[in-house]
Amino acid sequence: MKPYAELDCEYIADIQQELLEIINTSIPTNDSEGWVFLNPKKLIDRASHVLRFFVERKLLIQDFSVTVLTKTMSMHIDTLPMVAKINIPVANTQGWTNQWYDITQQQLDSCEKKIDPLGFEVEDISGLELPALAQIEGQDKIIVFNSRIPHSVIKNKPKKLPRLVASFTFRNQPVELLQ
Repeated sequence: MKPYAELDCEYIADIQQELLEIINTSIPTNDSEGWVFLNPKKLIDRASHVLRFFVERKLLIQDFSVTVLTKTMSMHIDTLPMVAKINIPVANTQGWTNQWYDITQQQLDSCEKKIDPLGFEVEDISGLELPALAQIEGQDKIIVFNSRIPHSVIKNKPKKLPRLVASFTFRNQPVELLQ
């Protein structure tokens, strides 16, 4: 499977505006860092373009979160059972790099388990030095990505903070988009 794939969307600006309004009325971005989970029901009344995007792809939203970053997010791997997630850039993504890293199954199997910041058990890859596999500079498109491939978000020289990206998981994961 590919580490990520870009998804075309002619109305991404409308999606970003809807998500920004939800974020601005739901979380204090100046006090938040990392993942912030939001109620997906907020999308029903306030995000018709977001819902349209997922309905067109026959995706049933399970979780809706926002990553709020003012500093680099270190290399990590997300917990199972989720593999295919969709990230939508919302604001201030220029000056940041999304990076994925190459890992062998043997390396992954040798990792000890730890509890991540969200309380899930996941492989601890922090001691590994892994070569870069792929990257996106200044994400400006919607992507589906393989969250079981080690990844990070690197702060370069953003002009404005915080970096806001909406992340979605689904009851019917779109793994076919990563083939």
